Amino acid sequence: MKVSSTYLAQCDHSLLEIFKSEATVYFHWPFCKNICTFCNFNKYKKPENKLGQDFEKKMETSLIRETQTIFGLTRVKKIKSIYFGGGTPSLAPSTTISRLIQCVKQFANTDEKMEITIECNPSSLNMTRKLEEYFKFGVNRVSVGLQSLDDKKLKILGRDHSSNDGLMMFKQATEIFGTDAVSVDLLFRKPGDTIQSWENELIQILEHKPHHVSLYELTPEKGTRLFRELKSGELTIPNENDTASMYLLALKLLKEYSLERYEISNFAKAGSRAQSLHNMSYWHGTQYIGIGPGAHSRIFPLKANLRESRIQTLDPQSWQDLVERNGHATRLCKQQSRLEILSELLITSLRTIKGTQPNRWNLFQPQYSMNDVFGAAEPLKFFYLDGYLKWGMNGSFQATDKGLNVIDGILPTVLNVLSEYHTRHKFTP
Repeated sequence: MKVSSTYLAQCDHSLLEIFKSEATVYFHWPFCKNICTFCNFNKYKKPENKLGQDFEKKMETSLIRETQTIFGLTRVKKIKSIYFGGGTPSLAPSTTISRLIQCVKQFANTDEKMEITIECNPSSLNMTRKLEEYFKFGVNRVSVGLQSLDDKKLKILGRDHSSNDGLMMFKQATEIFGTDAVSVDLLFRKPGDTIQSWENELIQILEHKPHHVSLYELTPEKGTRLFRELKSGELTIPNENDTASMYLLALKLLKEYSLERYEISNFAKAGSRAQSLHNMSYWHGTQYIGIGPGAHSRIFPLKANLRESRIQTLDPQSWQDLVERNGHATRLCKQQSRLEILSELLITSLRTIKGTQPNRWNLFQPQYSMNDVFGAAEPLKFFYLDGYLKWGMNGSFQATDKGLNVIDGILPTVLNVLSEYHTRHKFTP
C-alpha cells in the first residue's frame, strides 16, 4: 500500500525533524601500548616516534577542533550518549576525556544522566586513579577488555595483561561505577579454545557476577599477525561446528546467570539498567558523529533531506594536518540512498531482540511499510514457517531466538527482498 504524500507530510515531518536533531558521539583514540595479533581496527603503537612527545596535547586540540567543525555541519541539538573507543582510549590523559565531554556539552543539549562510556584495557597503568577521575568527570559506564581469562591465550592474542589484571580492573570499576555500569568483553574461537575450555572461562567470569557481557567470535582478518599465523599453520582455531556449539553453550550459561541476550553479542542482567544505550541507538538508526582518525559518521547535514556517510582520515599525522588546515579531516563523504539507509538499518536492528521498529523504518521510508516489503515475500516464507522470523505486536520485523542464532545466514535473503522491491517500486530519493 502506498500512502499519500500529504498524509505523510502531516504525520512524519515533525518526527523526522526531531530525529535529525538528535545524535550520539564517538571519539576515537587510535593509540595502543601493544598491538593485538587479531586486531584490524585503526590503531598505532609508540606515536611519540612519529608525532613527537607532545602528541597527546596535539591530539586533544585536534579532536576538539574537529568536534566543533562537524557539529557545525549538522542539525544536531541534542546528544544522547558519548563513547570513547580505540585503540586504547584509557591511555589518553584523563583531562583530555574531560575536555572532550565539556566540548560536546558546549554545542548540544545533554541529559544530566546521559550515558558516557569509555573502553578500558587492563594493561593501562594506574587505572584505579584514572577510573576515579573518569567518574568525577562524568563518565558513567566502563567497558573492560578482558578478552580471555587464560593467560596463555592472552599471550597468543598479543595482550599485555594477565587474567588477574583483567579481573582486578573489573572489580575496581564495579566498586567505583556500580554493577550496572560495567561491561566485560570476551572472545571465543580463540587459538587453543575447546568447548570445555570455553565453558571454564565463562563460568569463571560469571562467578564474578557481571551485569553486562559482550561475546565476540574471533574472526581472522587479512593483514593481521593472527591471520598470517593461521594461514601458515602455526596456529589453528575451532571449526565452524565447534564455534556454533560454543555460542549455544554461552547462551545456556548466561541464561542460567540471568543474563539476557538483547543483541546477538550482548547480554544484560535481567531487570537491570546494564544495556548499552549508545549501542542501542546505533543499532536502531540514530545519527552518530564520529570524531578522530578513521571514525565513521551517519548524519543529516544542514539543508539536506538524506543522510550522509562520512569517514575520517586514518593516519593520525595526516588527520591532524587536515584538521589544522580545514577544521576536519573527512576523507570520504557520500550521500546515502534510501536503499542504503534501509539496508544498514536492517543489518544492525535485526541483530537485536527488538528487531526493526516500524516507527524508525517509516522515518526512512514513508512510502512503503515493512509489511509491504517483507510480509508476503516468497523468499522469506521458509523463515516464517520454520520460526526464524516473526512480526511483533507493534508491527516490528524480528528474528526469533532461533533466528538470532543464525541471523547472518538470514540477512542476505532479507536484503535481496528489499533490493528487488526497490527495483520494482523505485523508492523516492
